[in-house]
Amino acid sequence: MVTRTINQLHFEDLDPIRFEELILSMVYRMRRWLQLDHLGKKGSDDGIDIRAVEELENGKNKTYYFQCKRYCKITKAQLHKIVDDFLDKNTEIPDVYTLVISCPLSKKQIDDFENYAKNNGFTTISIWTNSIIECKLYAEYQDLLFAYFGVNLTEKRNRKINSMRRNIVFKKRMHNDFLKSAGCKDRIELDERLHSPMKKFNKSEVLIRSIDDSDYPDNTLLEKDFTGYFKAEVYNFYHNGLQVIIGVKDIKVRQYDEVDNDKFEVGIIRVLEIGYLPFDNIIDYDYDGDEYYMYPHLYCDFINRNDPFEKIGYAYEHSYGWMIVDDDLVIRE
Repeated sequence: MVTRTINQLHFEDLDPIRFEELILSMVYRMRRWLQLDHLGKKGSDDGIDIRAVEELENGKNKTYYFQCKRYCKITKAQLHKIVDDFLDKNTEIPDVYTLVISCPLSKKQIDDFENYAKNNGFTTISIWTNSIIECKLYAEYQDLLFAYFGVNLTEKRNRKINSMRRNIVFKKRMHNDFLKSAGCKDRIELDERLHSPMKKFNKSEVLIRSIDDSDYPDNTLLEKDFTGYFKAEVYNFYHNGLQVIIGVKDIKVRQYDEVDNDKFEVGIIRVLEIGYLPFDNIIDYDYDGDEYYMYPHLYCDFINRNDPFEKIGYAYEHSYGWMIVDDDLVIRE
């Protein structure tokens, strides 16, 4: 199954003042501040970009200083200079000093900076590196993530919610249309359904069609190249969609050896090849089909080049009935 990742945020694309404004917006929401100042915007910040004052329950004030450095990388000497420049311009040490830096720091750099600052009179040191800032944005400040970087997690979350709701309705609709509504007429039919899950379906075949295929029905199933549709047999519903039979093959599996106990031997078994078709990839279906293929047509998003499946599995016939082969037993060559 194809997955997507989001690239790391590029704080260096923000100009220094814009970077400070981002941090200011984050700091603003941290507390109910008695006082909050953005000192770095005018250029003469004395080593303090953001100053915040919190009033404690005992009536005393607690001072926080935030120094923002939009760097791509930094050296040990530069880290020491940040402390030295602050002490050259200030006589008051804050209760909490936070260095906000847009690049990664090694553990050695963090330990060295904290030790150097504490040896020069600082009491409580906090460091926000690029990964910490990014983590905070994704977890707590998603509107700022959109405002500064255009990453809209709210929209993605809404799409997930709508997809989940759609799939619940779609699942019920497919169950009503595809599964036999009448109960078993006798014990023989009950045993058949228990042994073979495909027996509970009204129709045994489906035509899986790509929503991007515009040549149907001129392209034929006999052609070797990808045609945009293919026939399959229904096997069963699973938690995320519909399982269909797309072939029969022999595979190597690990089988438990009851004589030697806890040992596995390799065997070859004939299995049904099962395509796992998630509801997400079934856009819609025409249950009656058409004059060419008079069984259900499933219109699907082919997320892979030739099929819409999230994975391929196997089922084998056991004395108790058809069973799915455990993935960890399959030997893939």
